[in-house]
Amino acid sequence: MKQAKGKQGYDVIGDVHGHADKLASLLVKLGYRRKGDAPFVHPANRQAIFVGDLINRGPKVRTTLQIVREMEKVDSCRVILGNHEFNLLGMETTGRDGKPLRPRSPSNLHQIKNTRKSFQDFPKEWKAMLKWLRKLPLSLELTGLRIVHAAWHPPSLKVIAGRTFEDEEFLENAFSDAKAEAKAVKITLKGIKVNLPKGKKNVDRFGVTRNKARIRWWSNPCKKSFRELLFPPLSNVSRKKKPMANDLSIVVPYAKRNRPVFFGHYCLPEHVPKINGNTTCVDGCVTCDGKLWAYQFDGEKIPSENKLVHAV
Repeated sequence: MKQAKGKQGYDVIGDVHGHADKLASLLVKLGYRRKGDAPFVHPANRQAIFVGDLINRGPKVRTTLQIVREMEKVDSCRVILGNHEFNLLGMETTGRDGKPLRPRSPSNLHQIKNTRKSFQDFPKEWKAMLKWLRKLPLSLELTGLRIVHAAWHPPSLKVIAGRTFEDEEFLENAFSDAKAEAKAVKITLKGIKVNLPKGKKNVDRFGVTRNKARIRWWSNPCKKSFRELLFPPLSNVSRKKKPMANDLSIVVPYAKRNRPVFFGHYCLPEHVPKINGNTTCVDGCVTCDGKLWAYQFDGEKIPSENKLVHAV
């Protein structure tokens, strides 16, 4: 366990996705201040924690990263890697076979287009940014709380413990389905998914159709239906049908005795509760709903709804 020296609390901030103006507004609402071009800092010595997915979708990716990186330099924030940063690294890194680790398909390139556009006139910054992303941890375990992008899954975290993508072999293995690192990174950054019942589809909030859906990885799946397990919920699935046992075999429920864990990734509609016991999702889908969320953590063992904060 680690705790930032002298920090008086943490503000856990959800997926920013290039919405720099909303990030600045949220930081001000949380009490952070800056003078001129200086980094945002909190007068009470609090520290922001970003759960990943700083890039893509929004109009000001470069500005977002400038804000965050300047804060990090003065110990005003910490950052972990999200699946969007991971995907970007894969497309911008060549493997031993001479091909990008992640295919540059039209759909994959579409995902990163705003990020590339934001840096198109700043090639040196682009290289520096990619180098910085490689240094980011995939999780944080601090005094009183845990941070991960999508799922706190102990078997996966054991595989990747202490590793970053500065390690070329680790990065390449993370994109090789046959490797244990690939499975561990996928669960950590993308969560646990189950196959939907035959004939059912999951159309996400960006119009992408899938035959799988994410689940409440912290919950004991025993005897639970699709309707009870999916996160966020889907209204078109059965209240009675249950996922296949094979899909659920890797689930490790998050014990109530554990310290609170905070994560992003799930693009939650506003009506879906963000807090479930000692687990909190701070991703309120800023691109779709126009709100960027954070949680003000002060050591409590059970998070409270009244400590969620958002900016529009």
